[in-house]
Amino acid sequence: MNQSEREDLVTNLVNEAYISSQENEDYVSDNGVDGEQIDEEIPQLNELSTPISLQKAKKDEQDAEKKKKKKKKKSKTSKLPEAGADIADDYVEQNNEDVIDDPFSPENPLALRVEYAIWKYRKNHKFTESRQAIFNNYLKFGGITTGPNMFLGRSTSADAPDDPEAALDFEAAKIATDVVPDELEDGVEVNFTEVAQVYFGNAFIRNSLFIGLQDFIDAPNLIDAFLRYLQIRNVAPEYADDIAGARAICAEAKIQLPKCKRAIVLLPGKYNTACSEFFQEKMDTSWMTSETLTVQKRFLSFVVDTVGTSDEDVKNIVQKKIKNPENVKLLNTETYVFVEITKISHFDENTDKNELIAVALQHKEDDQKSYEIFVEKEIAELLLVGMVFRADLCKLSNSSWYLDKAQRLMPTFYMEDTCMTENDYDF
Repeated sequence: MNQSEREDLVTNLVNEAYISSQENEDYVSDNGVDGEQIDEEIPQLNELSTPISLQKAKKDEQDAEKKKKKKKKKSKTSKLPEAGADIADDYVEQNNEDVIDDPFSPENPLALRVEYAIWKYRKNHKFTESRQAIFNNYLKFGGITTGPNMFLGRSTSADAPDDPEAALDFEAAKIATDVVPDELEDGVEVNFTEVAQVYFGNAFIRNSLFIGLQDFIDAPNLIDAFLRYLQIRNVAPEYADDIAGARAICAEAKIQLPKCKRAIVLLPGKYNTACSEFFQEKMDTSWMTSETLTVQKRFLSFVVDTVGTSDEDVKNIVQKKIKNPENVKLLNTETYVFVEITKISHFDENTDKNELIAVALQHKEDDQKSYEIFVEKEIAELLLVGMVFRADLCKLSNSSWYLDKAQRLMPTFYMEDTCMTENDYDF
C-alpha cells in the first residue's frame, strides 16, 4: 500500500466513525415562525479535514507556487533578430515607432539621419558582447563618437525657444549613443566605400581586440547588414552608389578575412619552421655544466616526445627541397619586409595537404626585390594573389629563401591608412 492509499484509508475511517456516532441521535426539532415544527436532518459529511489531508493540500499548493516561480520572464529582446542577420526588405521592426517625424527625410542633415539609423538598428537587433565591440569599433573608425546618452538631435525648441528654425524638439531621442559630426575636418569627406576598404583591408586585422576566427567571420557580416539597413530605410539616397561600393568590399571581406585568419595561424608552416631550426645558429652550450646539459637534454627529449619532432625529422622535412642541407649555410635575414603575393603555383585539389607549393613574393617598397618560398598545400589554398603581409625572410647559400616569420596577413583589397601611423595601433 503506497502513501496515497494509506492517506485515503485513514480519511475514510475517520469519516465513517463520525457518521456512525450521529446515526443514533434524534432529529433536532426547531420551531418555525408560525409554530410549525420543522425536522432538520444533519447533513452527512463526505470528507473531514485531517492532518494528513491538510498536509497534502499544503504540499500541492507549494508545488504549484514553485512552478509559477520557475516561469522565466521573457527578455524584451528575445524576438529581435541577431545583429548581422539577413532580413527581408519588407521586414517590420518590433520597435517601429519613430520619435521624430520622417527621420530619414532628405531635408534633415545627413549626420542626423545616420545617427537615427544607428539608434534604430541598435534598438531593433540583439547584440552579443563581441558584435557590440565590432560595431562600436567600426563606427569609431568611421568618425562616429560612441558613448552612453549621446544626444541625437541638433537644435531643439528647448535650446532656442525663440528660434522658429528650432521648432522640432528631439528630446525623446536622447537615448541615442552615437554622434555623427555636423562638420567634417579639413580634407575629410563622407566615403562609405573607403572606410570599409581601409577598415577591413587594414585596421581591423591590426586591432588586438579581435583575434578569434569568429570575429573575422562576424565583422563583415555585421557591417554589411548595417549598410543594407541604410539602403532599405533609404537613409542616404545621395550616397546610394557609395554605400553599394562599401557593401561590395564587405562581400569580399566575408571570403577573405577568414582565409587570412586561418592562414596566419598556420604560417610559416612545417617546412619553413624546419628550415629555421636546421639553419639558424644552435644554442651555445659551452658555458653549461654537466648538470645543466643533462636538464637540457631531458627537456629536448620531452619536446620530441610531445611534439614528435627530432633533429632527424627536421632534416627529412628540409630535404624535401634542399637535397644536402648540411652543405648549405644561412647567409642573411631580412626582417619585417612588407611583401605582396604575386604568384601561387598550380596545385590539384587532390594534392596531399603537406605537399610544398611555390609562392612568389614581391617587396612592396622595393620593386627590384622578389622572393620565392614554399608552403604546404593546406596553407597555399588559403592564400590569394594580391594578399600582403609582413615577413622575416632568410636567404641560404644555395640562393633559396625560406620564411622565418609571417604576421598581419591582409586581403587583396588592402589599402594604406593615411590617417594612422604604426604607433596609433594597439598590437
